[in-house]
Amino acid sequence: MQFLLIARIPEDVTPEQAKPHLQAEAQKVWENYSTEVVRSIHYIADMSGAVLMCEAESLSAMQKIADEFPMVKAGVLTIEVLPLKAYTGLESLFAKS
Repeated sequence: MQFLLIARIPEDVTPEQAKPHLQAEAQKVWENYSTEVVRSIHYIADMSGAVLMCEAESLSAMQKIADEFPMVKAGVLTIEVLPLKAYTGLESLFAKS
């Protein structure tokens, strides 16, 4: 199952609070990338956060993985987990009458 994760540092968290966790966070992302959980990662263009395309067996499994990110555990990052499914709307354009 595929998921879109939206990761943001809350407004009340300062860069100084987040900085000590950056290396551990990057290592955890790399571990999840190398095991094909994280498929891609991008900054949001205004640098307000990041988005990750991920795969896991279920929403609960993905939420558990997201909860293990060091910055989440430290309370300096929030992650919204959005389950995805294939888009089938194009089929209606080609429906036979």
